[in-house]
Amino acid sequence: MRKVIIVIALAVIGMTVKAQTLGKFSFKDEGFTQKKFNHADKRIFIQQFNVNYQTIMVAYAKAKKGSNYGSATAGLALGLDGITNAQLQAMTDAYYKEFVNKLEAGGYTLISADEVLAHPEMEGRNKIIGGQPLENNPETGYVATVPNGFQGVDGGSGGFNLEGMHDSKKLDGMLIARVNISVPFTETRKINGGPVGGVAKIVAKCDLRVTPNESVVRQGDFAKPINMVSGVSFSFKRSLKYQALYLGKLKDEFEIEGVLDEDIKYKATSVATTGTGFTSKYSEGYAENAILVPCDPAKYEKGVNEAISTYLNTSVNGFLSYIK
Repeated sequence: MRKVIIVIALAVIGMTVKAQTLGKFSFKDEGFTQKKFNHADKRIFIQQFNVNYQTIMVAYAKAKKGSNYGSATAGLALGLDGITNAQLQAMTDAYYKEFVNKLEAGGYTLISADEVLAHPEMEGRNKIIGGQPLENNPETGYVATVPNGFQGVDGGSGGFNLEGMHDSKKLDGMLIARVNISVPFTETRKINGGPVGGVAKIVAKCDLRVTPNESVVRQGDFAKPINMVSGVSFSFKRSLKYQALYLGKLKDEFEIEGVLDEDIKYKATSVATTGTGFTSKYSEGYAENAILVPCDPAKYEKGVNEAISTYLNTSVNGFLSYIK
């Protein structure tokens, strides 16, 4: 009985040590002539509001064939257990409501997507309607969410549209806001896929955070990763004289600690068959692991809420600091 009591006590101590906290919040704002926002009307169009949550991590490595061995392929898939799309959607809805409330408290009125699309310069643009989490991009493993009730407008087909400046000019100087936030939960530490030794290896661990820029490698095309970027922007352009840009950025990863076990290393390794025969040269050894990562949904939501609210509130407060 004494031993059981000691074990329970140690477990409680361990839980206390790994209490849920946020890491260092490293923020910077960029842009130009922000005081000229005062020349814009107190009306604002939120063109984009996207929060992308990683719920699956899939990584692959391949060792090429050599003269004395075949090839080897390793795959590792980690899934975040206990988190539902409905929960993620509700979280995004709350961030949007908080974002809108702060802008309205600052004296701004929201402009509808219908009003924007009625402008002759917006012909051919598409309306973006929120409320439906999307998992239609298995290459990234992220669930894309747009707030329920939100209506935005796509960015158009032009290659240059600096944080909405181009659209603001088309809309006669309408103030435009864009929000894009990405929340990964894993970090791939090492992928070995070289020809020497015929070994393919992946090592990953949990690392829940809000990221400034996350590069997601795609199967079959390692040279062209998908970039998941976080940023908050306010843009205004009526003419060369009257224009302003505010960018709220993360300088570094904003860590959310104490939610997932970051000490566990998840591995997948495959070693090619050695030898000089036809079979060893041309056959392919393969290993793949699919693992569910334990996660307390309440702790996940609390930690992510605190991180995203801190980021959004800092960005909006920074923008409003220039408004008289």
